[in-house]
Amino acid sequence: MTKSFVFILCTSMFFITLLSCGRSKNALKDVLSESGSNRIQLETVLSHYSRTPQDSLHLKAACFLIRNMPGHLTYSNLFVKNYMDEMDSIYPDMSNIVKRVIYNIPFRNTLLEKSKKNRYIEDIKIIKSEYLIQHIDNAIDMWKRCPWLRSFTFEDFCEYVLPYRIAKEPLLENDSTLYWWQQLVAVMDYYQYDPKMMIELKSLQGNALNINDGLYMENIQTPSLSTPTYRFDCLDVCYYTLGRLRAAGIPAAIDFVPGWPYRNNNHYWLVMIDPAYINRNNSDRLFSVSPKVYRMTYSHNSIPFSNGKDSIPELFKEPFYKDVSKEYLNVSDLEIKWKHCSSYVPQYVYLSIFNNLEWTPIAWASLRKDKAIFKDVGRGIVYLPVYYRGKNLKNIGFPILLDMQGGIKEFVPDEKERVTIRMTRKFPLNDSKVFWAESLKGAYIVASNDVAFRKADTLYTIIHPNKDLNYQTIPLKTEKAYRYWRIGKKLGKLNVAEWQFFDGMKNKLVGKVHPCREDDKTAGHIIDEDVLTFSEFRSWLGIDFEKPEKVAEMKLLSRTDDNGIVPGELYELVYFGKDGWRTVSVQEAENDYIEFDSVPSGALYWLRNLTKGTEERIFTYKNGKVKYW
Repeated sequence: MTKSFVFILCTSMFFITLLSCGRSKNALKDVLSESGSNRIQLETVLSHYSRTPQDSLHLKAACFLIRNMPGHLTYSNLFVKNYMDEMDSIYPDMSNIVKRVIYNIPFRNTLLEKSKKNRYIEDIKIIKSEYLIQHIDNAIDMWKRCPWLRSFTFEDFCEYVLPYRIAKEPLLENDSTLYWWQQLVAVMDYYQYDPKMMIELKSLQGNALNINDGLYMENIQTPSLSTPTYRFDCLDVCYYTLGRLRAAGIPAAIDFVPGWPYRNNNHYWLVMIDPAYINRNNSDRLFSVSPKVYRMTYSHNSIPFSNGKDSIPELFKEPFYKDVSKEYLNVSDLEIKWKHCSSYVPQYVYLSIFNNLEWTPIAWASLRKDKAIFKDVGRGIVYLPVYYRGKNLKNIGFPILLDMQGGIKEFVPDEKERVTIRMTRKFPLNDSKVFWAESLKGAYIVASNDVAFRKADTLYTIIHPNKDLNYQTIPLKTEKAYRYWRIGKKLGKLNVAEWQFFDGMKNKLVGKVHPCREDDKTAGHIIDEDVLTFSEFRSWLGIDFEKPEKVAEMKLLSRTDDNGIVPGELYELVYFGKDGWRTVSVQEAENDYIEFDSVPSGALYWLRNLTKGTEERIFTYKNGKVKYW
């Protein structure tokens, strides 16, 4: 058989398979053309699996991997090479599953910026036929011999088990000792065990196969990075678990929220794909209100294409994110009308949320006939429609609330009707923070001149803790001097950040901490003048002044997030107007609250601390009450 005939046969079968997957013949030409001098390697794989009908599944798997290969890549520069060599030297026993996670760390670290020195290498330009053939052979063997995979379609297998990479790590072969699916099958056969759900397989893999990679997740040494040690975060753990599960033939994926709508940052979690569950999602993640949920895929998804002029958010430059919001959320389709806010009409419109102190795009839609429709948007969230003009992000009208019933409210400032806004915090409380304050309820403060407190006076009992997690001032009506002081509680834990004492002249009195338990290493936090450190304890915690002191006043602070109003710090109140944020005024706080007069009503507001801090939320104000969004 001549080489030309093999190529024709291979290409013909590839066309047939590709068409059955919904792709045109031009797609094959595009992929092969992009591969440049590496084209022969891809054609060799197709040729290898085009020789016999028995290899039809292998060919379908090869087609899936190759047609979705553009865009899969890794970065390469001297720093990355030295980092990987260093990690191999420190941890010579890493499996390739662990390496896939650890090699990805620099790509998520601020030390590695995408500069001219940062060269990327595309898989289609370097992947070798031997690598792909070995990977596909093992995967199809897995497909045929793993009984639990009979519940899945081959398309699911290709998306959730077959991929050879998890992110942007270098191409790594599967460890021959880590074909865990073979070991799982052997254990199941030996015990005649027939798991019904994927969670059972995960448990079996973790327990019966005696896998322990925990040492790599807790403070690994990373001398090359900005910090000498590194601890796996939620995405790193997902990378590791995904690699481990797929090596065992357990279908899995990583889902993520690109940005929380009520607090900063984002979140990633692992999903096992299981036909036993609604939407086939088996996730133990504790869910919160979210604007969008995306899934990391190997296959391509639609993305906006640059016109060469207007910026596109990084989130939407990645073609491997699939929108799975409706599998999690109560959603609505949100229509945004173009309000001709400029003579320029953009190609794309974005929906943004307030996250990390800025409007962050989390969804995109094409602008057609003066409107854009955003599909499957999470409810109960404030959004701002935006577009890009060059590199500048511009708003389309005012922020809008998509409520839990699917209704829409636009926050338009009323310049005629003005209100006074009083603020005691700049960031909302949650259930955990409420507990910090509640832990002080029922706490008692006693004093004595006997170290054993055989004779003591109860001077104060806390009934109403400070609801804003600010200092609570406690005046004492006693002329007696005491050396020893305790704060305690009969039942439950106490969370105390600071405990301060003052005499009648407002002079601060400083003593030594006397903990109930001598091994309490956090007890000193209550007098370290750092409000973000705290001591959590049961029973009691004491102070010894070393001689009797007359205390006229105490200040007590529960564990706090330091988001209350702090006297002496500078605050700015802004509201969202026609062209963006507008300043009402800037003030220095004199109390543990702050007031702003003559503020336009009906708007969306933001209280900024210009002195310190990063936790701040947008809010509305009605009938004297603040509602954070």
